[in-house]
Amino acid sequence: MTRRAPTLALLAAVGLLAACGKSGLPASTGRRPSGGSGSDRARALALARAINLTAADVPGFVATSTRSEHESPAEKRLQAKLQECVHPVSSKPVAEAGSPAFQRKAGLARATVRSEVTVNSSATAAARALAQIRSQRTRECVSGYIQRLVEVQRHPGASFGGVTVVQRTPPAPGAGGSFAWRISVPVTAHGLTIGLYFDIFGFVSGANEVTLSLSGDPIPPPAGAEKLLFALLLERTKAAEKGHTARPAAPNPHVRSS
Repeated sequence: MTRRAPTLALLAAVGLLAACGKSGLPASTGRRPSGGSGSDRARALALARAINLTAADVPGFVATSTRSEHESPAEKRLQAKLQECVHPVSSKPVAEAGSPAFQRKAGLARATVRSEVTVNSSATAAARALAQIRSQRTRECVSGYIQRLVEVQRHPGASFGGVTVVQRTPPAPGAGGSFAWRISVPVTAHGLTIGLYFDIFGFVSGANEVTLSLSGDPIPPPAGAEKLLFALLLERTKAAEKGHTARPAAPNPHVRSS
C-alpha cells in the first residue's frame, strides 16, 4: 500500500518463505526522504517515528540486526518485478521510517513483527496507493513472483508447495482505508510438512500510510496480537496527527516470551 513498505514486507516474506525463517525481517530506521522541503521531511520523519512499534510494545521479542544475504542475479531480477507489482507508478513520499525487526524464538517456533510508516505528499496519493495494493491484479502479480522467487532458492532435502496470497479483514476499524493479506506456503522436509505464514496489515489516515507485518512458523501469528498491535498503531497515528503523545503500550498478553 505504500511505495516502500509493502515491498519491504513482501521481500521479508520471501526471506521467511524461501529461507524457512532463518533470518528475521530487515531492521529499518529512517530512510533517505525523496520529496518535500527539509523542514517538511523533518516533521514527517518525527511523526513516523512517533507511530512505529518499539521494544516495549512486544515484550519477549528482541530487535534483530540487519544482515546482508547474497542474492543471485535471478533473485534480483524477480525482486525488481515484485516491486513493480506493488507500485508500478513512481511516487515520492515526504518521509519513510520503520521499526526494527523484532524476533522471538521458542523451541522450533519462530515469530517476527515490525511496522513501517510512510508520509505522502497528500491524502490523494495515499488513497491511490491503497487502491493499488487492494486490487486483485496486485495480489495475483505478487503471488506469482513470490512463487518464482521461492522456486529459485536451493535447500537440499526441502520442497515448497504453492504460495498463496489471501485477502483478509483488517483487525480493527477506524482508519480511512485498510487492507490485510496472509501469505503462506507449505514446506516439506524429511517427510514433515509445516506451514510458513506472513501477515501484512495496512491502513491510511490522511496522507499517512502505516503497515504492520508479522510472521510465524510453523504456526500463524496469533490473531489477538495482530488486533492489539494494529489498534495501537492506529491510535498512535491519530494522536500524532493531532500533535499529541499517544499512550504507552499496555502489556500485551498475546505477545510475550514463553
